[in-house]
Amino acid sequence: MLILLHGYGGSVHHWEACAQELAKNYRVVIPNLSHLFLSTDRIFFSVQVEALAEFIRTHFPGQKVNIAGLSFGGALTWALNLQHPNLIEKTVLINPVVPDPIPVFRLPELRYFFVMPLASRSIFVLLSTPIGKSFLKRAAAIFRDERSEGAGRLDSLKGRRLLFVSHLIYNFAWVLRREDWSWWKQKIEKTPLRSLFIFDREDLLFSKEVYLKFSEEIKCEKVIELTGAGHLAIKSRPETIAKDIHEYLAAATSAAA
Repeated sequence: MLILLHGYGGSVHHWEACAQELAKNYRVVIPNLSHLFLSTDRIFFSVQVEALAEFIRTHFPGQKVNIAGLSFGGALTWALNLQHPNLIEKTVLINPVVPDPIPVFRLPELRYFFVMPLASRSIFVLLSTPIGKSFLKRAAAIFRDERSEGAGRLDSLKGRRLLFVSHLIYNFAWVLRREDWSWWKQKIEKTPLRSLFIFDREDLLFSKEVYLKFSEEIKCEKVIELTGAGHLAIKSRPETIAKDIHEYLAAATSAAA
């Protein structure tokens, strides 16, 4: 069993090509996490972790599952591993969001937008300005696959679509600021994770140094460094990611046998 988690504001479709490859060897499940991310009642990160744990207990009772997560889905993955090791066999982290991420965001524009306690409407107004459009263009370079979605589309959003993006940013900022990251860091210090860590050295969300430091803190079993895949590596390099995941899980199965 292999569960694949998409990123904040992402889509199950981001995993589509990768999942097709992985489905040759595993039963693959890709839960839609939009209800956790876009709810009008904002949900703490730790509560989202518990919701996923309950999902696993309900749908796969008595089983241990493998989980691969991208970006914020990667954060949920490492947190699930820490909190509920009895539910998890192996984990794969792909360009994961690290604990207390705002201070170590690679781009100053991201730190600026996420550190300020702005209301959703204020974010909407700010995104309508030249500064906001510049931020959206930079964000598009991180979170969009240029070949299929177009990196410049976010900076031309208006009306309801821009309001939707404002709400998404507001919710994400709220989650990142409200979580007790120091508590998670203490758990990380005490518990090594049985994980594969995949990151792209050119990812604009976090630097290579941030990713490597986090991979060392959680004592990953294996680290793979990519170049040129970007943040959405599962879309830009689906065959590569699927191969890396399969080889890691297959090796773990062989070792256990």
